[in-house]
Parts: sequence; C-alpha cells; structure tokens
Amino acid sequence: MAAAAVLAAASAGAQRPLSNYNSMRDTPITRFSKADVEVMTRAINKALDGEDGVTTKWESGASASGSVTPSKDPKGRPDCKLARVENRHGSLQNAGDYIFCRNKSSAKGAPQWKVAGPWSGS
Repeated sequence: MAAAAVLAAASAGAQRPLSNYNSMRDTPITRFSKADVEVMTRAINKALDGEDGVTTKWESGASASGSVTPSKDPKGRPDCKLARVENRHGSLQNAGDYIFCRNKSSAKGAPQWKVAGPWSGS
C-alpha cells in the first residue's frame, strides 16, 4: 500500500501543493478504491519478482486496470528494478517509469518493494 501512495505522489511530479493537486486530480489512481490499490500493488510485486520484460496485467472491478513491465535497474543496483507502470480508470489513463528497490525491513507488514522514485532517464 505504501508503494501505491508514493507512486501516486511521484506521478504528479509537482513541487507546490496546488500544482500537485491539479496535476493529480485527473489521474486514474485518484479514482481507485482500496480494493483497486490492493490488486495493483499485488500486480506490481508479482511483476517485480518475475522476469524482466514480461508484462503483468491487472484488473479490478469494471473500470480499474493496468499493467507493469519490469526491467533491469539503469543504475545496476542488484536489488532494484525499473518498471513501466500503466493505470486506467474509466477514460483516464496514466503511465510512468519508476525505480523500485527491495525493502530490507523485517517489520511485520512491510511492503516487499519500495518506490525509490520516478525515473526520468537520467
């Protein structure tokens, strides 16, 4: 769940609160239910644990869906991956590239992967 919240914030790419709100308000994740976020999070974890280049698709209910395609970390870190995350809700669509790293926390309920941040290609 933490990955999804960070992913939503990272997808905005804005610094100021008002700009942040304006850029996020029409993104699919703002319309996702808790169940949608859980299905998306499971798909992200499955894709990141899987083979690079293999797309994992997900669907929750009638209007929420997406896909995740992992690849090697561009910085060569062994416990990190780059992932193309695409989300849809009704007519809204959004896509972005994000770096995820394995969560080394042993705390109960800690997510498998943490979002290190969006990837802009640099």
